Amino acid sequence: MLQRRFASGFTLLEVLVAMTILGLGVVTLLQIFSQGLRLGARSTTRTETLTAGARVMDELLARKKLTEGSQTGTLGADGRWSAQVQAVRDPTPSLNLSSPWELKEVGLEMTVTDGERERRIELKTLRLGKKGNP
Repeated sequence: MLQRRFASGFTLLEVLVAMTILGLGVVTLLQIFSQGLRLGARSTTRTETLTAGARVMDELLARKKLTEGSQTGTLGADGRWSAQVQAVRDPTPSLNLSSPWELKEVGLEMTVTDGERERRIELKTLRLGKKGNP
């Protein structure tokens, strides 16, 4: 009597196809993870810069006398800031500002070096004060 034995297992072609599919999946996952890490680092840098900018802006606005003109400073080892203070010449008529009051615009421009790139962030706000006491 003849007995037939069926071999159980995978052929070489099936193993190659499975390994190719698995390899493509691993490469795709690695790209997704590396992109996520890059975005996380960029977000961290931006958040730190905005926090430092808010601190500088708070220091400027906390001063009793806010004089018009420009000021500069540094943000740690890899950043710098420049502030511009100017009076708003024609404020909105709906503000109904009486003559002793003046509206000033405070602009803060920050430049931070992130690796090899330079990033610029700009913040602006308004401050109301008496004309004789800017």
